[in-house]
Amino acid sequence: MVKLLQQFLRWLFMRIENVFNVAFGDKMNPFYHLGTISFWQFWLLVGSGLYLYIFADTGVHDAFESVERITHDQWWAGGILRSIHRYATDGMILTMLLHMLRHFAYDRYRGFRSFSWLTGVALLWLVYIAGVNGFMLVWDKLAQFVVIATAEWFDVLPMFNGTLIRNFLYLESVNSRLFTLLAFIHIGAPLIVAFIMWVHVQRVPRARINPPRPIAIAVSVMFLALALVKPILSQGGEADMSVVPTDIDFDWFELPVLALVYVINPLHLWYWVLGLTALFFLLPWLPPKRLGSAKAQNSITFHPDQKAISARFGETLLDAGLRQDIDLPYECRNGGCGVCKGDFYEYSYPAGRSDQDVPLG
Repeated sequence: MVKLLQQFLRWLFMRIENVFNVAFGDKMNPFYHLGTISFWQFWLLVGSGLYLYIFADTGVHDAFESVERITHDQWWAGGILRSIHRYATDGMILTMLLHMLRHFAYDRYRGFRSFSWLTGVALLWLVYIAGVNGFMLVWDKLAQFVVIATAEWFDVLPMFNGTLIRNFLYLESVNSRLFTLLAFIHIGAPLIVAFIMWVHVQRVPRARINPPRPIAIAVSVMFLALALVKPILSQGGEADMSVVPTDIDFDWFELPVLALVYVINPLHLWYWVLGLTALFFLLPWLPPKRLGSAKAQNSITFHPDQKAISARFGETLLDAGLRQDIDLPYECRNGGCGVCKGDFYEYSYPAGRSDQDVPLG
């Protein structure tokens, strides 16, 4: 079943990537740079977030009013950056999901790559948590829905047992300490994300954390255009605990789980979320496993320098060479752009194959 799913996903990715190769060229295909695009969107989040934090207040009524001033009084700066902040979060979640799905499709998550897979799963959840927390800081009707849905979902756990929602029964129950806590989480979570992102690339030889400049510019311009065409605005006015929020513009990139709180049993939703998270963490060790040994190594000699190295089972020649300090040309690390392509002069290959020109990546 897993192999069939991977085969279908590989077929799908190859078809999509071929279309993007025609549109953008092999070297600028965004599907070959999903990881670095995620990094770039994180830098946009940090930059825009720092600016917004300068002008944001954390009082009960000050929070909403300060966001409105940022959005409308300085729409040319704060308003645009607020929109970029939201769109970059959605974009980062999307590219991280595609990045992980692509590695799953090409079976690049086992063995020595399992470390990057595990940290990637952790990163996805941390970005999601930071994004949900960001909705709360606006303190509009959408923030009210997010806060109440989150409280009701956590309240089904025995450790809370219905105590969280009591803090939101009346407007008088909400005080400035809540916003101080939310602001602390919204600063702390990205710091943890930045650290794990650094850890995430430690097993990748000479990892690049920025996409090619044309892609970085294109992504930034895209978010700027979205901010001007469809700016992010507060919804329904300031949060009011005496009124149930209705007719809100939902963010399906960041809030799908909270929508399910009112569709299925919240405790069952916990089972699903924790179960899927555990499945993703255990995936590198679940069958079907590839033929061969994860500890097996091959000896490779690069010409013309006659440098001999060893490649781990499942490791590309490019990664093996870079890991052992051989300067090899590369761009996408996915075998798509052709920069790392080389010739095999002498090799042992499975019967029936006679490839003389294959990508090193």
